Amino acid sequence: MCSSDGRHGLARGSTIAGLAGRFAERMAAVRPLVDASFVRSDWARRNDELARDLLPVPPADFLRHPSIAFQMFVNERLVPHELPYVRSRLTDDRLLAEPPVGGPPTVPLPDSDVRTSSNTVHQLFHLLRYQEATGRRIDAAATVVEWGGGFGALMRVLVALHRGEPTCVVFDTPVFSAVQWLYLSAVLGEQRVVLHDTAPVRPVAGRVNLVPIGLVDATDVAADLFISNWALNESTPTARQHVVDRHWFGADSLLLAMHAGDPFAEVVLAAGARAVPLGDFLPGQHYLVV
Repeated sequence: MCSSDGRHGLARGSTIAGLAGRFAERMAAVRPLVDASFVRSDWARRNDELARDLLPVPPADFLRHPSIAFQMFVNERLVPHELPYVRSRLTDDRLLAEPPVGGPPTVPLPDSDVRTSSNTVHQLFHLLRYQEATGRRIDAAATVVEWGGGFGALMRVLVALHRGEPTCVVFDTPVFSAVQWLYLSAVLGEQRVVLHDTAPVRPVAGRVNLVPIGLVDATDVAADLFISNWALNESTPTARQHVVDRHWFGADSLLLAMHAGDPFAEVVLAAGARAVPLGDFLPGQHYLVV
């Protein structure tokens, strides 16, 4: 994780209190940048509730808001299934450390002084399973596009796992783009994060570029890896078609987690992907990878 010393902790000037004080300004800059045809009504409602409750200054425990905690933190019952796999493939348990930003629920890592979360374990599980299933390393992808980034958890883990400085582009609703700016700026350092609010969007190399979905058409990016974990399940048909029409934003490698019965899976399989079950502990869920 990038910081004042380049790898760990908060960067100078990127304290959570200082960032939270500018949250309303950043939200105002991006909130109009939405394409309603891309957003299901249930997610439009959650976005409105989240914006209402986080403005003007997000509380210290903003990750416990129902629109985040109940939608984006997986149940702790998954930890015993996923943690052994993850730890067996990591050389440093500190990659499992959960930053305190936003007051996330945490659990102790056995035989360690590290506290982690079910969510961090889950995100690392996705990336490590992708590497095993495809034979491709995450750090072989210089440019990564994520469709639907939640509060920024997977992108934080990807940057930590990557051995270089990847160019990352995260498309999401404006409200969640603003939340990602708050969270990732506090964790990675604000100098590593760019919240785009004008067209055209030219991603900044070596940064995490947060792009509200109203600027998707104005974004010029050629990805090496496209990731979307359940977000395409919860996107509108218009949004899904846009992703296909953009040819996965140029990516020749895919990591999608999806409900096995979703009809869109057939589109992904037709694009050359293959299905890999997540595991017996999550029946009916699979990865689609290239």
